[in-house]
Amino acid sequence: MSIYRIKCYYCCDIKKVEYFTSPNMYEETIEYIKELVENRGFIVVEGSCKLGEHIKDGHWIDDIIYHIIKCPKCGKKFTCTVNTYRGGGSFK
Repeated sequence: MSIYRIKCYYCCDIKKVEYFTSPNMYEETIEYIKELVENRGFIVVEGSCKLGEHIKDGHWIDDIIYHIIKCPKCGKKFTCTVNTYRGGGSFK
C-alpha cells in the first residue's frame, strides 16, 4: 500500500534555507518568519525565545536558538535553528 501526500497550496511556496552562511542570512530569515506569522497566519508552536528577540544587550541569547512554526491550513511544521557558537543552521 502506498500513501500519497498532497501538497498544501498554502505552504508549498515557503522559502527554505538549507544552510545559514552568515548572521545576516539568519536575521533575514527571522524577518521572513515573522512576516509569515503576522501576515499569513502561521502559528508559532515553540521556540527558545520570542520571534525577533534572539539578541539581548548586543549578544545572542544562547548558543542554539530555534523556532518552530506550522501552516494554519495543513499543520506542516517548519523549523528554524541557528548555532550562534559554531555558525550555521537552517530553515526547513
